[in-house]
Amino acid sequence: MDDDKQAWFGKRQSGYGYGPSTWQGWLVTAFFLVIFIGTGEFASYAIPHYRLPQVWDFAVIALLFAYLGIYLWILYTHCETD
Repeated sequence: MDDDKQAWFGKRQSGYGYGPSTWQGWLVTAFFLVIFIGTGEFASYAIPHYRLPQVWDFAVIALLFAYLGIYLWILYTHCETD
């Protein structure tokens, strides 16, 4: 990361990993949680209600993994390095 740009995620004070350290990091984390939980809630309602085939279960799981991958990519590209 460039020296003139602040890292969105920093090392945690205790434990392992990184956590949000700026408003951009918190915004990305909140957006990810809303999208992730919203997709799960929508799928749990829509799939049985509309009697969609089982392939939709796998599509939703793939979508959730895609969201997770995007979030981890953002975290990796915007975290502080030593």
